[in-house]
Amino acid sequence: MSGIAGLVRFDGQSVTPRELERVANVLNQYGPDRVEIIAKKNIGLVHALMRMTPEDRFDHQPLRGASGSIIAADLRLDNRDELLARIGIARLEATDWPDSRLLLVAWEKLGDRVWSILRGPFAAAIWNPRSRSLTLARDHLGLNVVMWHKAQHFFAFASMPNGLFALDGIPRELCEEKLADFLVLNHADHVTTMYRNVFRVPPACVIRVNSDGSLNQHRYWAPADITPVRLPSDAAYADGLRECLDIAVRRQMRSIHPVGCLLSGGLDSSSVSILAARALTDKNQRLVAFTGVPRRDFDGPVPHGCYADETPYVDAIQKQAGNIDVEYVRNDECDDFAQLERFFIALDGPVRNPTNFGWMTAALQRARARGRRVLLSGLYGNYTISWNGWSQTAGHMLHGRLLLAYRQWRLYYRSTSYSQWGALRNLLIEPVMPAQLGNWANRRRHPTRTAAWQDHAPIRTDFATAMAVGARAKGAGHDFLYRMRRDERARGLAQIDYVGDWHAAEKAVTGVEVRDPTADMDVISYCFGVPSEQYLSEGIDRSLIRRAMWGLLPEMVLTNRLTGLQGADWYEKLESQRRELAVQIAELSKSALARRIIDLVRLENAIKNWPTGGWHTAEIFREYNLALTRGIAGGRFLRWIESAN
Repeated sequence: MSGIAGLVRFDGQSVTPRELERVANVLNQYGPDRVEIIAKKNIGLVHALMRMTPEDRFDHQPLRGASGSIIAADLRLDNRDELLARIGIARLEATDWPDSRLLLVAWEKLGDRVWSILRGPFAAAIWNPRSRSLTLARDHLGLNVVMWHKAQHFFAFASMPNGLFALDGIPRELCEEKLADFLVLNHADHVTTMYRNVFRVPPACVIRVNSDGSLNQHRYWAPADITPVRLPSDAAYADGLRECLDIAVRRQMRSIHPVGCLLSGGLDSSSVSILAARALTDKNQRLVAFTGVPRRDFDGPVPHGCYADETPYVDAIQKQAGNIDVEYVRNDECDDFAQLERFFIALDGPVRNPTNFGWMTAALQRARARGRRVLLSGLYGNYTISWNGWSQTAGHMLHGRLLLAYRQWRLYYRSTSYSQWGALRNLLIEPVMPAQLGNWANRRRHPTRTAAWQDHAPIRTDFATAMAVGARAKGAGHDFLYRMRRDERARGLAQIDYVGDWHAAEKAVTGVEVRDPTADMDVISYCFGVPSEQYLSEGIDRSLIRRAMWGLLPEMVLTNRLTGLQGADWYEKLESQRRELAVQIAELSKSALARRIIDLVRLENAIKNWPTGGWHTAEIFREYNLALTRGIAGGRFLRWIESAN
């Protein structure tokens, strides 16, 4: 992982090392192992390195290539051998090449064709002295991030906003519209950021900055580009997924640090972990897993279809693997609010889910303490290896495959808590109904509710109205009702606009890199390429991964239909902090910005009207797990912004 930044001037002035040194000081938190700058005439580049792979020992960015082009990149190339073969270079010749050098050589030979064939997260900047142009590119899913700002006489970019604000002429001005989107959970716009006139390069996109200051942007990949996968049998599809995921796991284990994993009892992380454990068995090594669980002996209520404690499933996985050591991270031992300001500094943004923030941060910090600075996970699995398959049903109906649609509807009805009518509405009616008609029907069902986001958002209604959150969501394609859509799986690959920002902040604060083989582009291509019916084959939801991992994972994991609820004892923690939370809300009332944006009266009433039960119900969950905690965390971010300015 690295921090990168750069400055290009269009006014004939030279870039000075001194102004880049200020940027380098800020980026040091993202790359503490080595920081270097290059300043030459009207171009300057900064690179701050955090060594994570063996080849990082040889990385000396910014790096100049044979053509004179210079690269500064935050990247990990998981398909080094394939890329070397593509450009005709022997593997032995490149053993001491860092990933940045390999990418630069490949770009010099292939140009912008190179981006679509890369595997692994990357955010890259390449200066071409011949055309006097700068190329910025970001990986397919936006797992790494790069941001930019353009003024009349210069263009600047950096991994994170604080790198930009270290330069003269770039003000730190909060974008209140974007903050409003964040508070109502609209994350569909990947271009805008929390700061006015600071923008992200979108996932799977390339931006070229020309010598006259003009910008050109193009997208190099989309899910629609994936080639269909056709195999002779159901067994072949399952075998293909297992092989594809195994390759992704093994190539993401390239690390100078011992590898661990984030493990739950679900299908995604357990599949990744069991394959990683098998790979380490070949080396006579053990895998350390970190699992979030509630306090000991917790037996409180949870929502229908959920379970609270991952321990029985993780214990079964540990027993089956034979070389997994598990460290349980107990939620009651983690403070959800203690490290918010540390993340504000690294993230330059608010924290979305405080009730998961505490135990997750604790898991990473414990991993760091045990030397496991690379953790494998399965965060994208719901859209790839373990997709539930339900959103395909409406498409079958529209294409005349009525019997198949009927069978999937019956399976949905039997597998979920919905009534027959509810299953029909969710699966077949709402996905094809015009949005305007669906909104009208929803208003009929909820006549006292002005907007759906009011159920969970701690935002003042007048501020939300002034920021036009409804119109902005509509323009970005976000649905506050979260109705099933035929294209929701593809949307899920880029559902969170700040995912790259969060990864960068996480690594800066903890020094741990979370890698996700379920987000590997070859895994995505396979999972999106196979026939959609494979995910509901044999009358089983998530059928493909269950069949692929049969014999590797315990039967109790493969046949489990419940959903693990991390931090299930969240409300006990909140109750123990009730008095402290009231103090924090009172402190927020001293902030003019927080008073104008956060619905502090709602937060105060939540403290006063504390429930005596019913914590597992949707209404209380939305009010306390979502609105209250997010309102306090959001307000603390606003106070931090005021102090930072």
